[in-house]
Amino acid sequence: MKNLTITPPEGYEIDKEQSTFENIVFKPLPQENSLPKTWEQLETINGYGVNIFSEVHFISYVDTSKRNLNTFATREQAEASIALAQLSQLIAVYNDGWVPDWNDTSYKHVIYLQGDNIEKSFYSSIRNFLAFKNKELRDEFLKNFRDLILTAKPLL
Repeated sequence: MKNLTITPPEGYEIDKEQSTFENIVFKPLPQENSLPKTWEQLETINGYGVNIFSEVHFISYVDTSKRNLNTFATREQAEASIALAQLSQLIAVYNDGWVPDWNDTSYKHVIYLQGDNIEKSFYSSIRNFLAFKNKELRDEFLKNFRDLILTAKPLL
């Protein structure tokens, strides 16, 4: 009695359903997970970029090099990024240099989204981008910049 051992090429296995004794068929091994593990593994992306004039424009099939890091998946997200930058500057002025310390137990007065609604509250340790040193500043900010907050909503 003689034995014949067949070793499939790397990345393949014997397709036992399709193979016969006379004809061995190979099939690719199933991929464990084809999701990217790094940014570079995306290789090419499509989306919306923000140029130096804060204009949003469509970007198609570009590489993942450094010059394309400002490409968002949707136009709405790209527009929200501009609104976030504006809100960031405005919050700094309203808070007059105060920056929340999320490691202490003092309350920070915040604006947040619950579903599609803009809400107000206070937190001591739950981080929030729209945080103010007092209730009055928070309320004034919301009154003046509600539309900008709604534009930033996809990224909040």
